[in-house]
Amino acid sequence: MTSGLADLSQLLGGEIARRAGHDLWRLVYARGHVDLDVARPFVGRSCAGILVYARSIDDVRALLVVDVGDRLVAAVGRFGAIPRLASAVRLVGAYDGEAIWKLIVDEPFRLDAHVHFDQPPLQRADHRWVESLRNGVALIRAAEAERRDRLTAERRSLPLPAVRTAGDALMRERADALRREAERRSAYTGVERLQLEAARASRSSTNPAERRRGVVRETDLVRARQARFDVALAERLAVPRRVVPTLRGEVNLAAARNRATHDVLARIESAYADSLARSASAFAAIPWLAALDDAVFVVEGLDAPPPRLDEPTNANDLLRAIVLLVRALPRSRALVAV
Repeated sequence: MTSGLADLSQLLGGEIARRAGHDLWRLVYARGHVDLDVARPFVGRSCAGILVYARSIDDVRALLVVDVGDRLVAAVGRFGAIPRLASAVRLVGAYDGEAIWKLIVDEPFRLDAHVHFDQPPLQRADHRWVESLRNGVALIRAAEAERRDRLTAERRSLPLPAVRTAGDALMRERADALRREAERRSAYTGVERLQLEAARASRSSTNPAERRRGVVRETDLVRARQARFDVALAERLAVPRRVVPTLRGEVNLAAARNRATHDVLARIESAYADSLARSASAFAAIPWLAALDDAVFVVEGLDAPPPRLDEPTNANDLLRAIVLLVRALPRSRALVAV
């Protein structure tokens, strides 16, 4: 027995060590390592990798083995809910009256299947799960192509945005034009300009009576021009005032339709981008599946592709599961005689 397995046997006790010993021996051999590293917790220590073994010791404690790439790290502690094997996890040292391990799940393995890392494939049927994954990836690529076709058709069926979206600005411009037209039509005549100049000149006279007559005359001229302006502007605004409520209602309706079209377009573009990302991930998974043909573990429960891969959630779960299984491939292939 190696030193790591011996230390683990002392830590677990005889009966638990005897029941788990055979599985751990097979796990060490299948993963291409020579021993287990029984990690002791202390604050600041962290071990990140793929969960390759989990076993309950009693009602609260469990034994976990994490493959961190260059070694297998075994830890015993109170971890709570244990994720499925092949999940990406971290063992983090913490202190709670004593040094303990905390389990952090970086990415769970979401497929409804069980990965046996301590069971190497012995026959052709043990690799059937790889073919199921390959068929699942093909189904995802076909489903995403159909999804993008539907999204394209839906986008083409959207109504064109209404051009009358700046109704308030248009009405302000029209009001300014009417005001300028009223000012032009109510401008001073040539005689009134001469009288206005004479009245302003009288205001500079040294005679108080003449100054008062100049102020009165200028005031009368200004009031007469303002009265003409008010009449001209009222005539110009009579028709717009009758149609403004209807025009404003049409503008608001067009703006509401434009907002609805924009919301639908944003949803379509987001779904289209997500579909392209899934298709790219499915394409990238093709060489990874070739690497999984030589996997030294067995996945139970994948005799057929997972159902409903046309749903984005299920497709993402399958693609992420392939990534985790590729990460779980052993990096060390040292053969050990047992």
